[in-house]
Amino acid sequence: MDFFIKGINKLIKPSHEICGCKRYNYICFAIRFKQNFKNWTSGNDDIDKFIQNAQLSAHENVKEVLEWILYDRFYDIEYIANKKVYKANWIDGNIKCWDYEKQDWGRNNNIIVTLKELNDPKIITLEFMDEIKIDHKFYGITQNPETKPEF
Repeated sequence: MDFFIKGINKLIKPSHEICGCKRYNYICFAIRFKQNFKNWTSGNDDIDKFIQNAQLSAHENVKEVLEWILYDRFYDIEYIANKKVYKANWIDGNIKCWDYEKQDWGRNNNIIVTLKELNDPKIITLEFMDEIKIDHKFYGITQNPETKPEF
């Protein structure tokens, strides 16, 4: 992965020059994600690296890329099951494509998602995240600013 990340650094151009193509191009997507790394952080280096690697590796399907999602982007959060599982409406929704007119990600707005609360943020390591990505499809990670558990 380090080689791919270093290679992208050489390709970065001003945003209006990134990509003139009108087709799905994972290199263009990776460049856009990389340029945005400076605009967000989870506050946890392992989580940041995990999300960044997932974004840079979104070769096949940008619709399934991971993001750091601010907790205030959810509403109607409702407890639904044991082990701290919640249902919520995600205002922005997952990425579906690049919108060339807006020069921003097009999204599936206002989608219902499941949030799983983790009791101990210390367990959130790269190894832990590698394990859960095998078994579960998820769009991102967030943190409740009041209680601080990760979702």
